[in-house]
Amino acid sequence: MTETLTRPSRRPTAPPPARRPLEAGLTGAAWSVGAGLVAIALPVLLVWAADARSGADAGTAMRTAMQVWLAAHGVGLEVPGGTLGLTPLGLLLVPLALLVRAGGHTARECRVTGLRDAGILALAVAAPYAVLSSVVAALARTPQVQPVPWQSLLGGLLVGGVGTLLGIARATALWRLVPGLLRERGTRLLVGTAGALAVLVAGGAVLSGVSLLVHLGRAGDLAAASAPGIVGGVALLLLGLLLVPNAVLWSCAWLAGPGFAVGVGTSVGPFGTSLGPVPALPLLAALPGAVPAWVGSLGLLVPIGGGVLAGLLVVRRLVGPTWQTALREAALAGPCAGVVTALLCWAAGGPAGGGRLADVGPSPWQVGLAVTAEVGLGAAAAAVVRVRLTP
Repeated sequence: MTETLTRPSRRPTAPPPARRPLEAGLTGAAWSVGAGLVAIALPVLLVWAADARSGADAGTAMRTAMQVWLAAHGVGLEVPGGTLGLTPLGLLLVPLALLVRAGGHTARECRVTGLRDAGILALAVAAPYAVLSSVVAALARTPQVQPVPWQSLLGGLLVGGVGTLLGIARATALWRLVPGLLRERGTRLLVGTAGALAVLVAGGAVLSGVSLLVHLGRAGDLAAASAPGIVGGVALLLLGLLLVPNAVLWSCAWLAGPGFAVGVGTSVGPFGTSLGPVPALPLLAALPGAVPAWVGSLGLLVPIGGGVLAGLLVVRRLVGPTWQTALREAALAGPCAGVVTALLCWAAGGPAGGGRLADVGPSPWQVGLAVTAEVGLGAAAAAVVRVRLTP
């Protein structure tokens, strides 16, 4: 009893003081860059060590890993005869995931409570992240491969800012403030546009997956054409997986009508296909050939169907709308979906070298205009019909 009375009471310890954004940002940026380089360097070094045919030393392998890390940020690599600027979007998920984690951790350390704090912290991470990206670009430079300096700075700033903001929003539930900022009209438009894009991307995923299954034999022939061996086969498989998001967006462009290119002077679309020799990449076995015009017309129903869903979602949030109001509100989903699709197509394409491969992927402005018209038409028609049929 005496021991209990004389034991000192435990007072609750005060929480540690909030860290300054600049200090937390430097730490988060350095950790994200270091972890990203390690995550990408490990498979690159494993492939290098396992490939007996490789005459490169460890320093060259490390510079190759740095170049791959830069390519994940959309940085162009100038090589003899052209530029490698096609970003495997699956590879982009590596730095984004690390930045989301770093953003959430720094948000808790700095006790972010509002959008202003979130913006300051995101800049505090993105700015040093961009500087470190430029340092990596300088270290990765070789006589044969030269990263574009301004793209390393801009790519680091964009990827660092976006990834950090996502992490901050995830950790602090700032998503709840978005409806208040957008107000009712903006929220309706956001929901409708998201619905249209979800339908289009789902359609692209189904189309690319089915096409690859149908042409699975051709994919095996392409994989065996270059006799890559076990190590090379694993590398080809990994590259194909990293390019899956690109293939989905290319399929979206096919469904929208303009299609995409796999080299200068080529086109792959629902109403005509013109192809020459293509690289021996198994994923390219899914390239569709010429299809009847009615099949291509059916493909256009996917973005139009996305517009129909957008129109229904917009009308659902309107209170007592007239058909004129519903038409005006729903039609705005078309331009919004078109702009987002154009940006995604821009990210999914780019040069894959010199010569014929200087033009690979969809045309952003053509796909954007097509999606604007198709989604806008479907949304407007669905909204008007829905209001007319409502008693």
